Amino acid sequence: MKSFLFVLLISLFYSLAQAQPSDATIKKDAIGNESGVLSFKFTKSTGTRQWNRSTGNWEYVRGVAVKRKSEYPGINLVVYEDVVYQYTGGGGYSFWKVRVVSNEYEGLPNPTLSDITGLINKDPEKFYGYYYSLITKLWHQPQLADTPGFIWSSPKAVEFRMKMKFDYIVRSKGIETLESIWNVHLYRDEPKGPWKSMFATRSEDGTENQVLDFKAYTPQQLADFEKQTLQFTIAEQKGKQQAADLAKTITVPEFNNADEMLRFLHDVLRNGNPDKLRAVMLQVLAPGFFVEGSKVQLMPTEERNLADVITAVYNNKVKYKDLYCAVPTYKVERWGNSDTRKDITIRSVVDNCNTLFTVDRVNIGYVEGVPVTRLVILSYGIYVRQDQDAINYINSFSDRSKICPND
Repeated sequence: MKSFLFVLLISLFYSLAQAQPSDATIKKDAIGNESGVLSFKFTKSTGTRQWNRSTGNWEYVRGVAVKRKSEYPGINLVVYEDVVYQYTGGGGYSFWKVRVVSNEYEGLPNPTLSDITGLINKDPEKFYGYYYSLITKLWHQPQLADTPGFIWSSPKAVEFRMKMKFDYIVRSKGIETLESIWNVHLYRDEPKGPWKSMFATRSEDGTENQVLDFKAYTPQQLADFEKQTLQFTIAEQKGKQQAADLAKTITVPEFNNADEMLRFLHDVLRNGNPDKLRAVMLQVLAPGFFVEGSKVQLMPTEERNLADVITAVYNNKVKYKDLYCAVPTYKVERWGNSDTRKDITIRSVVDNCNTLFTVDRVNIGYVEGVPVTRLVILSYGIYVRQDQDAINYINSFSDRSKICPND
């Protein structure tokens, strides 16, 4: 009985082996009528019998490399493929499909990790996408996956896989550590030119995303993690560098009172430039203008407002210095019952156009438990009329001294 079973098993194995497609059959299934094919070879001497969980069936896979002419003169395309056969029972296999593993254009090297890292650093938000505002820690910089699988759709576009390990915020819950595969696409203008842009997404394949750890945190604790995200830290680094560079263009003194601040701001508005005004505003705006936890990142709405003000003051048809005298008419008024808060109004030479500041001395920190205060701007409105009537009014004067007699 044992001898019979042994013979039966040998016979079954021999039957399965014999039923596997021949080299000639595999070649025919891979390249058809051979149109445009320059060469064909097997990547290994034998194939592999493996279980396919998706189909719930055995399959026989044989790797091949096919060189074809591409649509680009003088550039050949080499495609690495798996020719796949599904088991049909009774020791037989039926051709199922050709699965592209990777490809390459001869003479065009795959992008290097250095190339890819350069693009990521240039626009990290485009690479990290949804996770840009959530990642709090990179365990390592993005790396090419163990099997990158470079697939070229043309000499100007390639896709491949990268591996990541990072901690990120799960809203209202905690911090998760995830190991994941990223699908990355690079693009360029010319077949042998530099890579210009990219697009990346996390793999949707559950087998390529592994949760390694999770720690629960309170909402208050998670709020602190917001200041550790890639979005915050990269913006903070850029903001600090920009603020340091701008600070070299002008020295902002400590102001003892609202009048001193008014005169300084007015001079910058009339005689400064966009960089100087931005440098000043970053130093005199109250903390509420900034992203929480930062002294250099303005809130998005405040960033847009400052950009609009800079355009109105220096870069429009009518400029601030056209409507405001060097020695302007102004008033400083006490705000309510406060001893330190003041409303400042600078009058222009035309009607319905004044510049307004509300300033106050606020606590910006502590030294040995003692509050440190500074005079800052709580709100501002810098107005420069651009209508034709204002322009006609200014141009009607033959001498500037007639409109600004105190200058």
